[in-house]
Amino acid sequence: MFRRSLVVALVFTVLAPAAALAQGGAFGPLPPAAPEATPTPDQSNDSLTSDLGGRRTMFIIGGALLITFIGIGVFISRDARRALPKDHRPDSHRLRDAGPHKHKREAKARARARTKAQREARRRNR
Repeated sequence: MFRRSLVVALVFTVLAPAAALAQGGAFGPLPPAAPEATPTPDQSNDSLTSDLGGRRTMFIIGGALLITFIGIGVFISRDARRALPKDHRPDSHRLRDAGPHKHKREAKARARARTKAQREARRRNR
């Protein structure tokens, strides 16, 4: 394994100067090409809006896109609600106490009862 990697490293060191010579050649690098003159565009203030029909058209297109995105969102949310299983749907007839907050409400009720009992005990011990 060591011999194989040594041979590969030796081959790369021999080929590296040849690749460098092929890039530059014997006479050095070529000079860069002369840049072509670019035509100057006409100075027009309304070039973008005039090409597309004006500012009013841009607002119409933007409004249509906004309405389309809102419609897509409504469609996706309705479909998601329909695909939700019956036991995961938020039902309005279910009482809140039977839900995930039941434990918190019971703990608050116990804490209130303890506080009330302590207050009564302090009044009796006066």
